[in-house]
Amino acid sequence: MMKNFKKFTAFVLALCMLFSLSVAAFAAEADEHTIYDSAPDEEPVVSSEAATSGTIQNSGIRWSLDEKGWLTISGSGAMEDYEYGNEFPWMDYRDSIQTIVIGDQITQIGRNAFPWTACSTIQFGKSVRSIGAEAFSGCRNLNGDLTLPDSVQIVGNDAFSECTGLTGTLTLGSNLQTIGAGAFYDCSFSGNLVIPDSVTSIGRYAFYSRPYLRPETQGTLTLGKNLRTIGAFAFRESRYTGSLTIPDSVVEIGEGAFRDCKNLNGTLTLGKNLRTIGKEAFYWCAFTGSLTIPEGVAEIADGAFSSLHQFNRDGMFNGTLTLPSTLKTIGAEAFAYTDFSGELLIPDGVTSIGANAFAKCDGFGGTLSLPDSVKTVGEWAFYLCEGFTGLKLSASLTKIEERSFAHMYGLKTEVVIPEGVTEIGEGAFSCSHMPSVHFPSTLKKIGKQAFYLTFGLTNYSTITFPNGLEVIEDEAFDSCYFKNAVVLPASIKSIGKKVFDGYRYSGKRNDIPIGVYFLGAAPQLVGTGNANCSFPADWTLYYLPGTSDWTGDTYEGYQIAPWDGETRWDNLYTHEFGYRDNKRNEIEASWSVNTDTGKVTLTDDLNEGCVVAVSYDAEGRVTGIGVLRTKTDFVILNLQDTCRLFLLNASSSPRLDAPVTINYYIP
Repeated sequence: MMKNFKKFTAFVLALCMLFSLSVAAFAAEADEHTIYDSAPDEEPVVSSEAATSGTIQNSGIRWSLDEKGWLTISGSGAMEDYEYGNEFPWMDYRDSIQTIVIGDQITQIGRNAFPWTACSTIQFGKSVRSIGAEAFSGCRNLNGDLTLPDSVQIVGNDAFSECTGLTGTLTLGSNLQTIGAGAFYDCSFSGNLVIPDSVTSIGRYAFYSRPYLRPETQGTLTLGKNLRTIGAFAFRESRYTGSLTIPDSVVEIGEGAFRDCKNLNGTLTLGKNLRTIGKEAFYWCAFTGSLTIPEGVAEIADGAFSSLHQFNRDGMFNGTLTLPSTLKTIGAEAFAYTDFSGELLIPDGVTSIGANAFAKCDGFGGTLSLPDSVKTVGEWAFYLCEGFTGLKLSASLTKIEERSFAHMYGLKTEVVIPEGVTEIGEGAFSCSHMPSVHFPSTLKKIGKQAFYLTFGLTNYSTITFPNGLEVIEDEAFDSCYFKNAVVLPASIKSIGKKVFDGYRYSGKRNDIPIGVYFLGAAPQLVGTGNANCSFPADWTLYYLPGTSDWTGDTYEGYQIAPWDGETRWDNLYTHEFGYRDNKRNEIEASWSVNTDTGKVTLTDDLNEGCVVAVSYDAEGRVTGIGVLRTKTDFVILNLQDTCRLFLLNASSSPRLDAPVTINYYIP
């Protein structure tokens, strides 16, 4: 009995020694394989003592898993696709799989073939043309570099998604055509990435990686010359550096495709065949230099080129901006907080400019001219555009939106609000700098703080409020300083708080009382009896006798007094002057005054005209005159500037041989 036991024990020990030698030899072979090397010329020989194996249903493809965790797919043709959650043949062993070997005759790696396995290495065969959706998703033990063979044409959706250990370089095969949505989602590749010329489309989130997984830098990004579409968020938050060139082949860049690519700090070149730039496509990048949007682009979507730095920034784009003639729509925040310089030329044909579209673009200069095709300008559209010196508004506008032209400190010319505009929104021109503003006859409402701290409306500015104006809201002209009296039309129904707070006459004349003139019935005063009253407390409200609701000596706490609207321009001044050169042409002229609007016209009976400059002292007396140039039909508004240009209908460049008498009115 004992003798037989000893024989059995010796036999078992011999078997163990043999097995140990086999394992050692196998391990030595395994050490020779590194992840993503090209497939060997011959399929590896699988131990006859494999842990398990089988044949994939309805195909000639075989699989085998040995004791070392090598899963080998052999045979020829396409692997079967598996639906998510279905049991692929090796599902029960996926925690044991260490290496996946794809045979040289396998043409397709099936959908959901190896998700969430424990494999750390993959060997691709020579014939793989397609890697199915989620084929290797969640294989977090994969590490280092990833090289796809030249045979691969398609990388399916999420094929390598969440392979977070892939921190080396990614090398794509030369025949690759399609990179599916999320193909390399949450991988952490570093180094340069070259998209082969064969690639035509890159799917949504293809290379997106969550912040805690992405490297600080990733080298440069080169896009292939046959690429047509870049999907939404394809490279979002990538750390590629330097310049970026979009090939001429690209027709569409999806939403957020390069959003938050903060290391792209060189130039951006857009291909000439680009047609669609998605929402926030280049939002919060750090490009410099100039930018040309190619012809054919009809819409620049919301936030497409909005700058990284906002208020505290070093700048994004510091060259010129060229917009295409095909452009129709500029979206909200499309170019917000960028540092473009030079003129901004909005093409004729643009119909809408979105909210904040050019907010804080303070590098632009010259005149901002909005073509008449523009129907809407959004809130804050040109907020803090300090460099513009002039502003021409579109004749198609019907409303000036909230703060759309606020803080335009550089304005030096009159702003004409076009006919058709019925409302000027809250803060529309607040803290801007303009010498005067002209209101249209269609205006119904001036919103809260519309001209608050409009610094240019100082020293000799004149504002004529149109008939039809109904509402002036809180602080609309707070801290503005006009020289002329405030005359409000009969249409006024409501006046808000502190509308003219801080208003004082500059160069006040004794014949102009401090107050406000009403052509119609007493309006509603929103602010009365406190620090938020509609007008300065020392003002008098002047009304036309016979208009309603004006009774007694006070109205809502203000002193009131009647005035004759027909004679309010009754301060007739006469001044004679002439030239020493005694030539022909005696000139006499006089002013005619429209007592409803305050418009003043200089007229006489001669056929030709010349412009004459008349200057006045602080008391309104004429101090000088000079002939400037020929002109006809010249009309001015109210005589309130220190130097005024008037029309004298006379022969060209007249020389006077007798004193000239000019009759003029001062309200």
